[in-house]
Amino acid sequence: MAWIRALLAILLVLAVLVAGLCFGLHAYGASDLPDDLEPNRYRASSDLRALYLAVEADGIDDAPRLNPVSVWGYWLWHFSGGQRERLGAQLRLLGHAGHSLVARQEAPQAGAARWHLTNLAATIHVSRQWRLDRMVDTVLAESGFGRNATGIEQAAQAWYGHPLDELVAEERLLLIALLKGPSYYDPACHPDRFAERYRWAIAQVGWSDPDAALARARARLRALPCPAPAPTPTIP
Repeated sequence: MAWIRALLAILLVLAVLVAGLCFGLHAYGASDLPDDLEPNRYRASSDLRALYLAVEADGIDDAPRLNPVSVWGYWLWHFSGGQRERLGAQLRLLGHAGHSLVARQEAPQAGAARWHLTNLAATIHVSRQWRLDRMVDTVLAESGFGRNATGIEQAAQAWYGHPLDELVAEERLLLIALLKGPSYYDPACHPDRFAERYRWAIAQVGWSDPDAALARARARLRALPCPAPAPTPTIP
């Protein structure tokens, strides 16, 4: 029938236009990516990677390969309420790895829309070019852990005053738990808030004695003063 052929032709044109728009937006965002697109050379131990994946990505062992068209569908699904499903965990890891890549760019992008497009381009890149273990290594090596520490090796010294390889599992878990918000969950300045976060992390890794684990994680923490609270503005 003529009307069916016309409808199919219209749908085909629309599909081509949508795909062209997606690839154009991807090229625009990718133009702000840093020159260094390789994963970090840091190599975490297998048990440290497992701790990170258990807490931040539900223990996944793979991630989807995205493209400039499919990424929009994946993220729309993700933000519609699928964050706790397996694909949500995969996208969360890809997002963290992509954000680490974008953070290497010294010059800030102009505008929130451009920043988001650059992050999407970075997410697509890492999904297609980086192995999952390299994604985890890069996040652990380049993320901020509070106390002016970048990377988990510096974080071990900043929080415990010891090299990472001298920390016990409970202490390493504390550092990973802090990744979500080092200042917000600071165990010294916000002990109750941190305890709730740490107990949640313990549940993710499946340890049986959260009280003992929490006590062991806190035992060797370096005591540093908390930052002074911001003054409350006075109303004239």
